[in-house]
Amino acid sequence: MQEIEELKRQGLSIRAISRLTGYDRKTISKYLVHPEGAPVYGLRAKQAGKLGSFQAYLQERMQAGVWNARVLLRELHRTHACRGAATLVN
Repeated sequence: MQEIEELKRQGLSIRAISRLTGYDRKTISKYLVHPEGAPVYGLRAKQAGKLGSFQAYLQERMQAGVWNARVLLRELHRTHACRGAATLVN
């Protein structure tokens, strides 16, 4: 991002900086207005899955020997009011 600031100090337009750096014009404008707002990339927090609230039940059924996903989904529909489709378990 310091490259963008340096090019702007040299008198280049936002379009010229965009062509030189490959960044979009709006991105260049954004970083010239808020230079401390440079993106920080890292690991995202793991989100809970749709079956997360049924995890204990599914573990219990698998320990009982039921491994068929369609059977487990059918049981969830009947006993736990799970509204998920078959794509949840595929």
